Amino acid sequence: MRPLVFGTGVVSFATLLAYGGRWSWACELLVNFRTHFALLLVVALAFALGLRQWRIAVVAVFGLALNTWPMYGVYFGSGTQSGAGGRAVRLVEFNVNVANGDLRGIARYLDSLAPDVVVLEEMTTSSTDQLVKLLPRLPHQYRAIDEGFLGVVILSRWPLNTPQPLVHAGKPFGARVDVGLGDRQLRLYGVHLDWPVVPFAERIRNLQLSGLGRELAGCRGACVIVGDFNTTPWSSHYRDLVKESGLRDCAAGRGWLNTWNSGLFAPLRIRIDQCLASPAVAVSDLRVGESVGSDHFATINDFALQ
Repeated sequence: MRPLVFGTGVVSFATLLAYGGRWSWACELLVNFRTHFALLLVVALAFALGLRQWRIAVVAVFGLALNTWPMYGVYFGSGTQSGAGGRAVRLVEFNVNVANGDLRGIARYLDSLAPDVVVLEEMTTSSTDQLVKLLPRLPHQYRAIDEGFLGVVILSRWPLNTPQPLVHAGKPFGARVDVGLGDRQLRLYGVHLDWPVVPFAERIRNLQLSGLGRELAGCRGACVIVGDFNTTPWSSHYRDLVKESGLRDCAAGRGWLNTWNSGLFAPLRIRIDQCLASPAVAVSDLRVGESVGSDHFATINDFALQ
């Protein structure tokens, strides 16, 4: 009985602390585990009901409600949209992992998806040189590489116009291009934000998010941003980005689309690879692909440009 009381209390308390993520680095880390907290509280609730421990059951229900409320939009938001008359575009996003040496496997997988555009994170100059040779059907490229973990590369069937890096404190963390699709144009952002495992890095990531929010707010027409955001949709800083930019979460209403860590049992994974799109972009489909030796899974995003 005591383990049940203790466990339910700890998880419920951690759930409450996660609501302080806007002001506290430690609380912001906790917010990424809302799905884990919810699963643990479901187990606690089942045991409490079976043992007729009504007070513990009430605490578990309360904690469960606090965790599931922020996740409402994932399951009940606007999902597939009508793309009638729109220009179909397939965009694949993938954090390949800087230590992943299976470039041939990655190339075969990407080629099998027949993408129009690919956004890759954790790319170095050497790995990009090798991969480009293996993907002749994606002849156009733009690189925003600092030879570290934040290198972003965009490969495309179509010309990439007016490319420029996204820079914070002198280091690129992403790229912006205008994909020329003949009769239409897509403004595309590919990003890899800082990993918030220490307070300093979390502050950098939050500044990157706020900067993106301001820039995306001025985006007109068809605009999409994808990449490794290193945050889940439950983060207040991520929600600020969505609100300020005026874009919408491509994954809304599509359920459990967790992208990291591929080495974990599926219920323990979280979604830190995100996609946002403007009203001029209908999201026809979004699904999680394969990992091909990475700790991330690729995401396959199908759009229709109005």
